[in-house]
Amino acid sequence: MRSLFDDTKNPLFRLLCKIVVEIHSGAHYTRKEILERIFSLPEFIYMEAPERMREEAIVDAVFNFNDSGIAEIPLDKKISLPASDTELSWLKSVLTAEETNFLLPAELHKKIMSTLKEIPLLYEHDFWRQERISNQSSRCKKFADKLKVIAEALRRRRKILCEEELLTPCRLEYDLAADKYFVVVCRADETTIEKIPAEKMGQVKLSKEPIAPDIDERLKRFYSEKVVEVSLEVSPKRNAVERCFALLSSFDKKARLQDDGTYFLTVSYSAVDEDEVMEKILSLGPTAKVLAPKSFRERIIKKFTEISQLYE
Repeated sequence: MRSLFDDTKNPLFRLLCKIVVEIHSGAHYTRKEILERIFSLPEFIYMEAPERMREEAIVDAVFNFNDSGIAEIPLDKKISLPASDTELSWLKSVLTAEETNFLLPAELHKKIMSTLKEIPLLYEHDFWRQERISNQSSRCKKFADKLKVIAEALRRRRKILCEEELLTPCRLEYDLAADKYFVVVCRADETTIEKIPAEKMGQVKLSKEPIAPDIDERLKRFYSEKVVEVSLEVSPKRNAVERCFALLSSFDKKARLQDDGTYFLTVSYSAVDEDEVMEKILSLGPTAKVLAPKSFRERIIKKFTEISQLYE
């Protein structure tokens, strides 16, 4: 459990766990005393805009208080933690962007935006929105319509038709660093699972055929059984180490730092993500050397050979 606390690096979470343990051991605290301990956290003191109301709501969600005002640990209470002001502002910023219209049904989007009417935006869209070239607007709209169909299929648990091939959509993923969407699908044979860049999919239509009820379990089993590792040596040149960790941030990693600044890195990923992992490693160029497995090294060498031949 100590490792879990350290990994979360959340002082409020750790303090609440500590208070729960102390109460279980016989300590008595009032609501005021618990809040005083929270507000005395250095992380809370130095925040620019402490969210006191949210912290109070969290205490009321986690604990019950008896007639004497002493905190008790509920064993059967369903805890629903309130969203922070920052989280609400982020949500509004995301949902007001045209690029995210596909995420929610129109009625739900309207209802949430009405609830967030008084919440300020966390950031202006110009800070992050990618400027689209005018002559690409039609293509961008077609891509957005494609994402809407895929999201609708996932919500309604329906299969999709892609270039007349029937596919089962399992997940829709977004790579922020690459600004790319990927769709994890199960092929018609119900055994092949692939991860396809959404931009490379042809026309997509919503079918009437329902998704198999066990598809989530099969996907979970596939990910757990098809775990692959690749080992890299990353040179501390051209910001390669920083870029490497940023590019592979969504994958599990083990790293060992040498005295000269070189990193030996082992990246774990699902077999369905191999093309994506390879693309990211290729972007590091000569600053990254693949050590193992041999099959991955051979694919990298083949790819570099193909690229070099283009310039001969």
